[in-house]
Amino acid sequence: MKRVLFSFLLAGGVSLAQPVFMDGEWAKAFCEVWNNTPALVNELGQNDAWKEVPERKLFLYRKDCGDEKIVQLTIKNENNQAMCVYGGPKKDDITDNDFLMYADTERWLEMGRKEYGPMRAMMFGRLKFRGPKFVAMKNMGPFESFLDAVDEVKSDTNKCP
Repeated sequence: MKRVLFSFLLAGGVSLAQPVFMDGEWAKAFCEVWNNTPALVNELGQNDAWKEVPERKLFLYRKDCGDEKIVQLTIKNENNQAMCVYGGPKKDDITDNDFLMYADTERWLEMGRKEYGPMRAMMFGRLKFRGPKFVAMKNMGPFESFLDAVDEVKSDTNKCP
């Protein structure tokens, strides 16, 4: 029975492999996590500092894997909700309204396990951050919710994207 089920899954094009942590498939799946996290959708969507720009982009990568494989999350304000409308490989240029964040894989995972929050991560250099700092400071709660969620997509952390 197991062999038949496995053959059926393969024939149907269903992949049993997990995405690689912070590759395009991971970013696509993380978009769903974002859209199901009220602190991100509602708190950011109703925050004036965040929503003054109708579409923001977050660019992420694993420092120990190099900066060639950046993933992008595009967050759009839709009816006072910050909805993730794109998750995948980097496709846009980084502007002054966007956020770039990178850390070593182990640091991303520590933040995902809630071992520490964004202030400690940035203060000790564990998370590098570039973007509108005023907006980030006004949204520390959602920012922490974002970091807490990075490990919610089951993924392979042993390979680089």
